[in-house]
Amino acid sequence: MIRQILLKNDILVRLVAARGYSQPSAPAGPAAGAGAPASPAATGEVPGLSSRCVQKKDGPVGPGADHKGAYKVPEYFSYNQTSYFEAEVEMSKFRIPQPSARN
Repeated sequence: MIRQILLKNDILVRLVAARGYSQPSAPAGPAAGAGAPASPAATGEVPGLSSRCVQKKDGPVGPGADHKGAYKVPEYFSYNQTSYFEAEVEMSKFRIPQPSARN
């Protein structure tokens, strides 16, 4: 039990470190992006999620899961325990920062 808690804590610490919450935001103004190339989000080139987030399967994925069956969301069975965390980490570099009222 304690080992599971420590493992989950370790995963969360790594995810927070990957997001870079403690890094200061870039300064606003004309000098901020004068010589820097455009970010992938600015150019609209956002790739899909990697296989770490969604494990695509060729065969049946779950009981009654089919686009034409009773359960119309077979992708639900393709996610694992950390899929949403991995997606957050992968998409964080494409997010536009939240505006601040302090400016």
